[in-house]
Amino acid sequence: MGERNEMPRTALVTGGSSGIGLAVAEALGKKGYRVWIAGRSAEKGAAAVARLRPHCSAGVEFLPLDVTLFAEIEQFVRVLKPQLGGRLDALVHSVGVVNVKRVVSADGLEEGWATQFLVRYLLTEAFTPELSNADDGRVVFVSAQAPKNPRLFEDDPSLEKNFTVMRAIGQNQSACVLYEQMYAAEHPNGPAINGATAGLVRNTGINRSLPGFVRVISRGLFSVLGITVEQSATNVVALAGDPALKGISGYYFSKPQNLEKRQKLDFDEEHVASLRRVLATYAAVRSALLTA
Repeated sequence: MGERNEMPRTALVTGGSSGIGLAVAEALGKKGYRVWIAGRSAEKGAAAVARLRPHCSAGVEFLPLDVTLFAEIEQFVRVLKPQLGGRLDALVHSVGVVNVKRVVSADGLEEGWATQFLVRYLLTEAFTPELSNADDGRVVFVSAQAPKNPRLFEDDPSLEKNFTVMRAIGQNQSACVLYEQMYAAEHPNGPAINGATAGLVRNTGINRSLPGFVRVISRGLFSVLGITVEQSATNVVALAGDPALKGISGYYFSKPQNLEKRQKLDFDEEHVASLRRVLATYAAVRSALLTA
């Protein structure tokens, strides 16, 4: 037991090569965590590791991950699991994208659905055994504001027939909060899971796919009204490992830098059942990851 306690705590941060994820990875590294960051670009990953290395005395590594392809998600899990040694203390999902037009992967996944929810669900399920082996395993979803009325398009989650940017954002966030509630109920003794709003944040790159003039306007708005990625990361870092928050699970934290602004996720069973039906279509993918 003593040997286990001497091991550094570990964290996986998706989207950790830029923006809020990079800020979270740096903060956790400074707290002594061994950190893995995941992202699509090897070039950005290498640059992030170079920046993080001086702050991560326990080590930092980048692993490539295209979240829109099931084979890449499975390969990612196969590569990382042996490196964890059976334990993961924190899993932070900060990868994100907003598309005005529908973008579809080779697996037929709409990019926003894959990025904002599906990969988060699949990786959380895949690493639940390692999170459960930690003394206080934590999962954190970084996202937009929680919807008051969750809505899922059960027969068309990739929005082939119904795509609009607002419909996509709404569905992705609906799935996130419903899953957080469901997971917290299924794991009353941990791992803990919570959601946290990113807020209006400067320089995250999430608007990179917007049309040029919209991107320019949004950048101007964000630069005037937005907060820094470090400010946005404050709640996320606390939820990932602050001992004072041990046992807090199934909540949504709605204001950056203010842990008192939280709501217990308590949507009715009809909404949760809707998510379960959607997730059933990915049962084979989930099973493959659990045996990876």
